[in-house]
Amino acid sequence: MITNEQRAHEIALALTSANAKDAKPVEAYHTYINYLLPILREIDADFPNGIKEHLDPIEEK
Repeated sequence: MITNEQRAHEIALALTSANAKDAKPVEAYHTYINYLLPILREIDADFPNGIKEHLDPIEEK
């Protein structure tokens, strides 16, 4: 299972890399955090128990 934190990190990192190419490290970090927190709040609201990527066939029965 991918945790909500992992998913939010991946999305925020992708957005930061696309939008903070010429930023200094501290500015890039602030950009990352400004993406991360709202994304994490939204994911936590939508998936309070995490996001299950691969279903185990035994659990489906």
